[in-house]
Amino acid sequence: MKQPDMEKLIAEELLGKALNDEERRQLEDWLNADPAKREQYARICAGRFSATRYDTYRQLDADKAFRGFLKKTRRTSRLKTTMWAVAACLIPLLLIGSTIWLSFRQQPSAQPVAAIAPGTTHALLQTAEGDSVVLDKAILAQAVVPLGNGVLHMTPQGIVMPQADNTNASPAANGTTPQNILRTADNGEFLITLEDGTTVHLNYNTTLRYPEHFAAEERMVYLEGEAYFEVAPDAQRPFKVMTRDVTIRQYGTSFNVNTFSKRYTDVVLVEGSISVLTGDEEYRLRPNERMRLDKTSARLSIRPVDVKPYIAWHEGRFIFDNESLGDIMETLSHWYGVDVVFDEPTLRYLHFTGNMSRYDSLTPLLRSICQTVGLRIVIKNRTIYIYQ
Repeated sequence: MKQPDMEKLIAEELLGKALNDEERRQLEDWLNADPAKREQYARICAGRFSATRYDTYRQLDADKAFRGFLKKTRRTSRLKTTMWAVAACLIPLLLIGSTIWLSFRQQPSAQPVAAIAPGTTHALLQTAEGDSVVLDKAILAQAVVPLGNGVLHMTPQGIVMPQADNTNASPAANGTTPQNILRTADNGEFLITLEDGTTVHLNYNTTLRYPEHFAAEERMVYLEGEAYFEVAPDAQRPFKVMTRDVTIRQYGTSFNVNTFSKRYTDVVLVEGSISVLTGDEEYRLRPNERMRLDKTSARLSIRPVDVKPYIAWHEGRFIFDNESLGDIMETLSHWYGVDVVFDEPTLRYLHFTGNMSRYDSLTPLLRSICQTVGLRIVIKNRTIYIYQ
C-alpha cells in the first residue's frame, strides 16, 4: 500500500472507523516492517481520546482532515532519508491529534468564550498639580469627586470639566502651560467634556493632554492614539489638535484623528471645516474627506471617503470594509484585551467585510469572521489561535 494510503488508513482508524480484515492485515504488515513505526503507533494509540469525546471526533471528515495533514506535512523541511521511516508515521499521526484537538476546542462547551467581554469606560487622569485618579465605573457612578482644589463632575461615559470662568491658562515658570493627562488603556474608552464645551471621545490606548483652562488666543490639546472631536464653536479662538506628525486647526466642527498605525496618520472630517498643517504646508478638508499622512515618506494625500467605517467605533460599531484579517485582529485584540496568534503569516492578508456591534462579546464576532473567510479559530484562556 502506498505511503499516503497507509497514513489515511491510520487516520480513519483513530477517528473511529472499524477496519476490515484486509485493511487490518495491511496495517499490521506495514507496522511490522519497522519497529520504530510500531513503537510510535502504540504511543499514539495509548493516548487515544476518551469515549466521552468520541462522538465529537467522529463527526470530522477524515478525507478533509487527511488532506490538511498532507498539506501541513509538505510545508515542513525535508528530512534525511534515514529519518523518513519514522517521520512517515510520526508526523501525520501527530498532526491528526492536533487537528482533532483544535476541532474539539471549537465546541462552545470547550472554552467560556463569553467571558471575554468588550472594553469598558475607564481611564487614568493625572492633573497638572500631580494628583491621580482612576476613573472606573464605580467612580463615574458618583455625581462629583473631589480632586485637588476643585471637583470633577461625572457622567456614566466620562467626566465634565468645570466651565470656563474667564480664567485663562497661566504659563508655568518654564513658560509652558500646565497640562492634565487623560489616558485610556487597552480595552478602555472615555468621554471628556473640556472647559469650553468641546467633547472628546478617546478610543482605547489613547492619551490626551489638555490645560484646565485654555489660553485667550487659542485652544490647544495634544493627542496620541485615536479620538473623535466635537468642537464647541468659538470664532475668536481656533481649536488645535497637535499630534507627532500633524496639527489640525478648526473653529467648530466634528472629526476623527487616528495615529495608531505605524505607517500613517488619518484625519477624517465629518462636518464643518478644518485645516491640516504639516511642516510649512496647510491643507483644507471638506466634509467626507480623509487626509492621510505617510509617516515614512511624509507624503500627504486627501480623498473623498465614506466616513462611517472611520467613526464606527465612536458610534459603538465595528465596520470592516475589505480590511485585512491582520488589521482586524489587531483592533479586536486591543478592545477585548486578548492576544492573537496566526498559524500561517499569510492568513493576515485575507480580507473581510462586516458590520458588528462593538459591545458584543467576542464569540459572535469570531464566529462571523470564521464562517466568512473559512478559518478555524480557537480560544484558549485569553489567546486567539487562527488556523487554515
